[in-house]
Amino acid sequence: MRAMEEVEKELVHTRQIICHGYRRQDGLWQIEARVSDEKGQTMTFNSRPAIQPGELIHHLSLCVVIDDDYLIRDARAQTLTAPWSACGGVDDDYRKLIGLRIGPGFAKDVREALGGPLGCTHLTDLLVQVGNTYMQASWPDRVARQRLVSADPRLWPDARTLSFVDQCHAWRSDGEALVAEYPELAAQSKVAAS
Repeated sequence: MRAMEEVEKELVHTRQIICHGYRRQDGLWQIEARVSDEKGQTMTFNSRPAIQPGELIHHLSLCVVIDDDYLIRDARAQTLTAPWSACGGVDDDYRKLIGLRIGPGFAKDVREALGGPLGCTHLTDLLVQVGNTYMQASWPDRVARQRLVSADPRLWPDARTLSFVDQCHAWRSDGEALVAEYPELAAQSKVAAS
């Protein structure tokens, strides 16, 4: 196999996902996410005009309002560009997200409410990024609130603040990042491993 940089290639598709996390004046978090798919080649159909290079086949957005307890308080989907007129027909169904809590079981709840023909694959997939953006946006505030309770993370009342431990290589319980940032937790995991 030849090295990637040695092989000629042609750009045929560009997917862009952009997410913004906002702290609102009312204490809630607003996550605005967009996904767009731009064709780099002509895409033909049997029943509609072709999509030309540089045109979008998808441009979809989700706006989700979440509280500090991971509860979705409001949700709005918008189909701005899609290949079929029926695509936007499920936009209002994304209001079914209201009342769901991001965390264990969230993916199952989303599949039950919006899976398969009940939703849009691209909007539903975008929810993973909405959740990640919410965690990234709210995490500094969450940690600050926990540190007001105790400097020792083992005494924090909201254990979800540290739910990233052992969820990736850098934050593994025996890793340098955990030892540097939260030595109490690293010491605790060494005791648990013994």
